[in-house]
Amino acid sequence: MGLTVDVCPSGDEAAKRLEYEVYLHEGYIEANGRGLVLENLDYPEYVHFVAREGGKTVGSLRLVTDPKPRHGIFRLNAFNHFSLRAWARDLMAGADPRSVVEVGTMVIHPEYRGGDAYMQLFSKSFEFALLKRFRYAVSTIDAAFYNRLRKRGVPFQEMGESRHYMGSETVPALIDIDQLARLLLGRHTAAGAASSSALKPAMAS
Repeated sequence: MGLTVDVCPSGDEAAKRLEYEVYLHEGYIEANGRGLVLENLDYPEYVHFVAREGGKTVGSLRLVTDPKPRHGIFRLNAFNHFSLRAWARDLMAGADPRSVVEVGTMVIHPEYRGGDAYMQLFSKSFEFALLKRFRYAVSTIDAAFYNRLRKRGVPFQEMGESRHYMGSETVPALIDIDQLARLLLGRHTAAGAASSSALKPAMAS
């Protein structure tokens, strides 16, 4: 059975347990009796995207939709660990908070790293952002994964310099979702035109 991604607007308990297990394994937190990442208990409003395979929870991503900033112009404190470029800070300060989503806690089970789980979680969350008509998505993202997405044509922009954060080289990055929508529409149109062109000789015979 292949990998699937569930959208859980009220959060997902299995995903929260996976967050705890991964954070504990990586040494980000100390063990606790609740089996949860305690700093996530007071989390901004979010949607959980949960990757599963054969009923096993193998990855999760939190997409923060809360319109109320908590840490300066951001909902998540992660961005304050980076030195942002002036254009990025000005853009976020001037944007309608209801038009911005932040990619929050993202974890992958160790046995599934290097596979398709990362890409499917990001794809599903961006699809959600498109459907809900958000304008910008921002994230602090692993630099290697950032480069993979850029090579696949995802229109990420670096908001500031990368630095070592939460165990890896990390980039603060932004996607203009309107630009992403135009890009996807252009690819869809081009693919349709190519398909139509390929069919013409057969249709004429």
